[in-house]
Amino acid sequence: MADRPLNVIIIGAGTGGLCLAHGLLSSSNVSVQVFERDRSPNDRLQGYRLSVNHDGAAALQSCLPDEQFQRLLANSANRSVGLTFLDHRVHRLLAMDFPASPSNGVPNELPVSRIALRRVLLEGLDSVVQFGKKFVVFEDGPDSQVTARFEDSSCATGDLVVGADGAGSHVRAQLLPHARRIETGIFAVSGKFALTPESRAATPPDIFRGPTLFLGPNGTFLFASTVEYGTSARPAASATCSHVSAYDRDEYVMWGFSAQREKFRLPPAIEHISGDEWKNTVLALMRDWHPALRALIERADSASINPFSVKTSVRIDPWPTRNVTLLGDALHNMTPYRGIGANTALRDAAALCAALRNVARGEAPLFAALAGFERSMIDYGFRAVETSLKEMRRLHSENPFSRALTKTFFRAVDLFPPLKSALRAG
Repeated sequence: MADRPLNVIIIGAGTGGLCLAHGLLSSSNVSVQVFERDRSPNDRLQGYRLSVNHDGAAALQSCLPDEQFQRLLANSANRSVGLTFLDHRVHRLLAMDFPASPSNGVPNELPVSRIALRRVLLEGLDSVVQFGKKFVVFEDGPDSQVTARFEDSSCATGDLVVGADGAGSHVRAQLLPHARRIETGIFAVSGKFALTPESRAATPPDIFRGPTLFLGPNGTFLFASTVEYGTSARPAASATCSHVSAYDRDEYVMWGFSAQREKFRLPPAIEHISGDEWKNTVLALMRDWHPALRALIERADSASINPFSVKTSVRIDPWPTRNVTLLGDALHNMTPYRGIGANTALRDAAALCAALRNVARGEAPLFAALAGFERSMIDYGFRAVETSLKEMRRLHSENPFSRALTKTFFRAVDLFPPLKSALRAG
């Protein structure tokens, strides 16, 4: 492959696809094209916070130009101080502090809004990303290449197609028709409200430390976190960042309430349910919760309300490698209860980028490099899926003994620092 450029076609301009594109652009002897079904960079953008962990930050740092990575740091929100578990009456179960200093020069946490992350990742890719390109099918092309065809009758031919097109991936549907994404039985509603002096004073103070998890009765669960842009806890950008564009500086409290689907008593069609109706549904399920937690729901902007079924992918075995592969949610979509979906996609992007750089340098055949990447991704990706699913089941258990045991475990860990250190490390 070293005698001509390796031509990579990426389907999907999400976090993983754009990270991969940057990494490949910085490589010699590689060309890259990204095709996105959205009509513009602003379609379907949500401003909710994404918590990039150490692995995700390391992947971004390895793929982005340094100045662009510094812009990402500059656009990040305040770093979380720790993770807190409380019950539905706001009684403390467990509080863990996060390490303050970076590990090996990489932030341990990078809180950033999805809007800011996508806009930073799109910088420098104007000539690479094409919007309004809905993928339809891939076909074998000439000279052992592959052709991607789009709904507008256009096509692109290259050495490799990468499906980075999310949980509903059309690339996966064709490549791996046996791969399944299933309902977990959990339904969730999320929302947010702006931080004002009044709302700040009324919000439980633990929520300002970082991600806060509330274990409610009968398998109900609430997550809450804040997005703030002070300077004291934010990773510092280096002096090499000569230009900083401020993206999405809204400060707010975000929350997500979830429970077994049948508790919501949903009608057959839910698309016409208003934001206010969803809030009332959640409040009815939180009747016995602390008033300050009910106020989080009441205060939410109705336009921000987002209901969704929680789904998960099912582990599959390695498939025969060809010149089409996948990354991120396109393969190992997971529940949100460990906050690692986007971070795993970033890990995929960095790993695939490293494999393709070897191919471009003539150090490995394409299929051998892809096979190694895919087997590794299947292993760690589906372990993340299963860890996330296990956490979801624990947080939503309706068994009184199981929930009491979970709370007792949290309280015990909270009392003994060595147990807390072991849990944080795990």
